[in-house]
Amino acid sequence: MNVLHTWIRWQDRLSEWLGRVVAWLGFALVCILVYEVASRQLLRSPTNWAHEASTLTYGVYAILAGAYTEKWQGHVRIDIFYQRLSPKAQAFIFFIIGILTLILLSLLLQSAYEFAMQSVAMQERSFRSTWAPIIWPVKVMIPVAVVLIMMQMLANTLRHLCTLLGHPLDADPLTHQATDTERDLHGKH
Repeated sequence: MNVLHTWIRWQDRLSEWLGRVVAWLGFALVCILVYEVASRQLLRSPTNWAHEASTLTYGVYAILAGAYTEKWQGHVRIDIFYQRLSPKAQAFIFFIIGILTLILLSLLLQSAYEFAMQSVAMQERSFRSTWAPIIWPVKVMIPVAVVLIMMQMLANTLRHLCTLLGHPLDADPLTHQATDTERDLHGKH
C-alpha cells in the first residue's frame, strides 16, 4: 500500500507542477494580445500572427490544464446527493466514476493519437493567416494532455480505492485538506 500511496502523491505533485508551468502560458497569451492591441490601436499596424498565436497558445493552455483541474476535482459535477453520503460511499461513487472515465479517456486517447499522427505526417500548417504556422505540435499536445489527465484520474481513482480498503491517504483534494506539496510550500506539517 505504501508504494501505491507514494505513486499517488508523486502524480499529485506532477499535476501540481504542470499546472504551475502551464499557468505561465496564460501570461504569454496576455502578452501576445496586448502586443496585438497596441500594434493595432497605437501604431495602426496590426500583426498577421498575433490572433492565430493567441488561439494556438490558448489551445495548449486549456488542454494541458486538465490534469491540474482533475487533481483538484475542478471539473463540472453535480454533488447535491453526493455531499450527504459517508466518506466510504463517496469513495465508492468516485471509484466507479473513475473507472468509467478512464475507459472513455482511453477511447479518446486512441482518436487523439491518430489525429495527432496524421497532422505530424502531413506537417500540417494553418492557413487562416498569411503567417501559416505549423500546428502539428499543438495537435500532438492533445494525446499528451489525455495521458496526463488519465494518469491523474487513475491516481484519484486509486485514492478512492485506498479509502474503500480502509487505507486512506492522509490528504485528499476532495476533503480540501492540504496536499503534501501544499504543506511543503506553506510549512504546515
